[in-house]
Amino acid sequence: MKRWLVCLILLGLFILAGCSRPIEFNGKSEFWNVDCSVDPSANVKSYAIKNIGIEGQPISKVYYAFENSKNFNSEGRSDSQSTNLTITGKSTLDKPYADETSFTLRIQWDGKEEKIAVVKK
Repeated sequence: MKRWLVCLILLGLFILAGCSRPIEFNGKSEFWNVDCSVDPSANVKSYAIKNIGIEGQPISKVYYAFENSKNFNSEGRSDSQSTNLTITGKSTLDKPYADETSFTLRIQWDGKEEKIAVVKK
């Protein structure tokens, strides 16, 4: 009887642990790496946009916007000049988590523009 109880408790813990894992998305281009995650159980989303372009070459005046996403709907600007620029953000979900497989990040910097496909892992 004790074995069944222990097995049932362990099974419950595995199920709960599986449900609470963040859902991850990523995308990459020649100049940028994008990592996003959503944790529906904590009602939190976060992102990191990192410049991976030519090393030692500073960039500035970056504008970014998430497009075609039900979970990530933010946009922003960074006017700081940096050779290793990383833009991060974290906030609560505006609505309940919506299951999606991909969305787009549009990013502009120093007169250049890219659209990066961000895909669910």
